[in-house]
Amino acid sequence: MASASIQLHYVTVDVFTDTRYTGNPLAIVEVPKATSLSQDQKQAIAREFNFSETTFLHERTEGDGPLSWTVDIFLTTREIPFAGHPTIGTAIHILSNVAQQRSISDGTIEGIFNLKAGAVKLQYNVKENSVKATIPHNVHIHQRSWSQTELKAIQYQLTKASQSQKIHLKDQYPIVSIVKGMTFVLIELDNEEALKLVTTTTRAISIGGLDDDYSDTFVGTYFFVRLPDSADGTRRLRTRMIEGTLEDPATGSAASALAGYLSLVEGTASETMRYLITQGVEMGRRSEIRIEVDLAKGLGIADIHLEGTSIQVMDGRLKA
Repeated sequence: MASASIQLHYVTVDVFTDTRYTGNPLAIVEVPKATSLSQDQKQAIAREFNFSETTFLHERTEGDGPLSWTVDIFLTTREIPFAGHPTIGTAIHILSNVAQQRSISDGTIEGIFNLKAGAVKLQYNVKENSVKATIPHNVHIHQRSWSQTELKAIQYQLTKASQSQKIHLKDQYPIVSIVKGMTFVLIELDNEEALKLVTTTTRAISIGGLDDDYSDTFVGTYFFVRLPDSADGTRRLRTRMIEGTLEDPATGSAASALAGYLSLVEGTASETMRYLITQGVEMGRRSEIRIEVDLAKGLGIADIHLEGTSIQVMDGRLKA
């Protein structure tokens, strides 16, 4: 790595929660304009934090233009074009700083993140300390689906419960990409008791036969259960996201893929569908993810809005 004389400020936050030590942890590394970090350096830092994701927030050029920042998102093993909880957590961190600097105590502050997947419009609610992000999306339902046989090969407890007829497993499950590079198998289960049977696995899954241009993609298994709708019509879901030996307490990209898929197959043109997705319960890190999907007048999705809160946990400096 580069000389140890380079020191960078970082914070960690818990996202999709307002209670410390719940939600999904995120490390945010601030990169000044005068500092240049290589991809290898960023990857090494992300691996050192060992969170599901680490973001690198590049200092903006001050001026009269819109508040915009370039943000890179890294897993411990690779860079990814988009992820939900890093977007929300990083946005709240920087826009709350803007509110403090400008002595703004109410209303909203707008900003933009430039991600590898594209520009993300942000609305920060100062009083509620929450962000609504209009996320990049290209919701794609693959022709190939995931079979019950493939599910049973990695989820022993679900297989056992199915064989004893305690639960019913579908024959096929849709595979959906929210953007190129981020893909999820959407696995609907009967009830929360079935959801409790889901476990991590010995290895991450690899799916061949996806549609063109989707071969190089992250793939996770996203399990969900439908709960009764809220009084205002918001659809409520309970979810778990498994990627090999890891379980994620809150996955905004997977939640967005799920909400986009359900809206496409169950919604009507020009409808706005709202979702409240609760994840991480079994891990003791309960997370609340809110999503709005605006369906187009014709076919497809006009916009997907991801909304959540976060709270700061740590503050420090690292040597790069």
